[in-house]
Amino acid sequence: MMDVGSVVNQGLIGMQKSQASMAQSAQQIAQAGTTQRADSPQANSQSQDLSEALVNLKAQSQVFDSSAKVVKAADETIGTLLDVRA
Repeated sequence: MMDVGSVVNQGLIGMQKSQASMAQSAQQIAQAGTTQRADSPQANSQSQDLSEALVNLKAQSQVFDSSAKVVKAADETIGTLLDVRA
């Protein structure tokens, strides 16, 4: 059986990791196109990198939301347990 406190911790860890990944993706998006000309041979690679950063940003946003829901559910469970004991 999993401890409710560890569930909260895992949710918070998930939120922190996804936030760090979103910050990295946001930085890649902000830097896209600032170092190479659009008609250079490396422009296609940068376009792919930008696409990957955008997809990762969206995916990590969903991971963050899911982790937040885990924390909320654990919080509600703790609240219910406290109500039962009172």
